Amino acid sequence: MSSLSHTHDEADLPDTTSGDAAQMAHLMRQAREGDRAAYGQIVRSTQDRLYNAVLRLVGDREEAQELTQEAFTRGLMKIESFRGDAAPYTWLFRIAMNLAISQLRKIKRHRVFSLDRPASSNGSRSADAVDDQAAGLLDRVARDPAPLPGEQLERRERDQQVLAALGRLEADYRAVLVMRDIEGFDYQQMADILEMPLGTLKSRLFRARLALREQLQGYLK
Repeated sequence: MSSLSHTHDEADLPDTTSGDAAQMAHLMRQAREGDRAAYGQIVRSTQDRLYNAVLRLVGDREEAQELTQEAFTRGLMKIESFRGDAAPYTWLFRIAMNLAISQLRKIKRHRVFSLDRPASSNGSRSADAVDDQAAGLLDRVARDPAPLPGEQLERRERDQQVLAALGRLEADYRAVLVMRDIEGFDYQQMADILEMPLGTLKSRLFRARLALREQLQGYLK
């Protein structure tokens, strides 16, 4: 898994949840029947994307690599529990996110935001505008094409500010932001992965975006 030592733009990663879904499902069935080579193909197809998602959550390359490798190891150990209700990548993503969130909670490395505090737009913008702005910042960090030479410094500063702000959020907030605004999961997929009601999921995502915007207030001004 040497390719896990470097990040890649998510826009350049293989789409393991749409165009090749049938192939991935076929490989997973083979893997469940004991074909280790098939599981190896799944790992090669998904490892960079999964690593990048975990890296966004834990913020440390070495730790992200270890957690990603552990997710694949656990996936192999639990292969018989895969029923095909979700795409193979989604199934592996759930394992990786649980590992990453558990690790962040255990080490308590980052500043914590309360999940229960009232949502507020600070009276300056509508709630929907705050929501869209935070989502848009993360989306641009994840999916911008290569910048023109004159835009490089500005983009680098923006990316650093956004990712640093993301890194200061509580683990549960970071998870939903990564899942929705970087990985592109829909609400129902997120609710299934996190095992929570859809309404609770949407509320947490909204509060996470408010928390992110609060961290970026100085930069946004």
